[in-house]
Amino acid sequence: MTSTVETTAQATETTAAETAGPPEEAVLLFPDRYPFAFMINNVAAARPQSGLDKAKLIYQIMTEGRTTRLLLLTDAEEGIIGPVRSARPAYLDLVAQHQAFYSHAGNYSVVAASPVANDIRSLDALEEHYSMYYRTDHRKAPHNLYTKMENAYARAEKTYSKIAPEEPVAGLYVHNNFVLPDDGEQVTEINYRFASLRESFKYDEEKNVYNKYNDSSVLVDEQTRENLEVANIIILHRPHSLMPNNVHNKIDWIDENVAATYLTGGRKYDITWEKSSHTDPIIYYLNGEELVINPGLTWIVVVDDRALNSVEYK
Repeated sequence: MTSTVETTAQATETTAAETAGPPEEAVLLFPDRYPFAFMINNVAAARPQSGLDKAKLIYQIMTEGRTTRLLLLTDAEEGIIGPVRSARPAYLDLVAQHQAFYSHAGNYSVVAASPVANDIRSLDALEEHYSMYYRTDHRKAPHNLYTKMENAYARAEKTYSKIAPEEPVAGLYVHNNFVLPDDGEQVTEINYRFASLRESFKYDEEKNVYNKYNDSSVLVDEQTRENLEVANIIILHRPHSLMPNNVHNKIDWIDENVAATYLTGGRKYDITWEKSSHTDPIIYYLNGEELVINPGLTWIVVVDDRALNSVEYK
């Protein structure tokens, strides 16, 4: 069946002050180090990507031409990440809210023009940070720019001094162990389209994870060649418009009491979210309490009106 998510929730408005907060056992997603936010290419020529299995959080958002890129967030100690592509304005609030080091290859002008310019710690491959990256010969440019987590954090520490926050980075809370929320609707497959490509998540009951598909091809990590395993999925709708250059997408992230959909453990839940400022984190709510996600990778699909109408839950 097809489900439509309204841009404004019909439920009674829930604010942070009205909730009891996360349970004591929950921990923040990035407790020890500022994460890296990598701009990852997501066209067919760039798949499979490296470092997907190192991610704690991935945002999939449209760029121009209804293609998408991935904002991959991780604080992993090691691993190969790529291919890395250029900055886009629609992602910058998310980089800022996670207090992340921003790894991208060019287009720094959109960062400089952003309301969060002073909150973005850029490590641009096309500026003075190229030594952090390398080109491979198994793909053609621009689909062959990679880095290693060890090099990335070394460069971040050299450039910005601190890589560990005094307090854990505010944002998503995570259970120590898998917890299936009450109620919810059984859903084992999610389909959606930004353009002609049919994208899906299919639930593996034995492993209690979702696998990601592009048409009939399961997504694997380039390095391990193993199927990517996703623990949590959020379908989040935002109206899209164009920046003044009539090329890049613009997304206004500041909002409150907005409906979204959360999927975990083969079940689907109606949630709401709010974001108070460009730099405040998105806070999600389930049944009037702050959402605590399950351990493992969380994939957030940010859909515009057209993509929203294609979302199908089975």
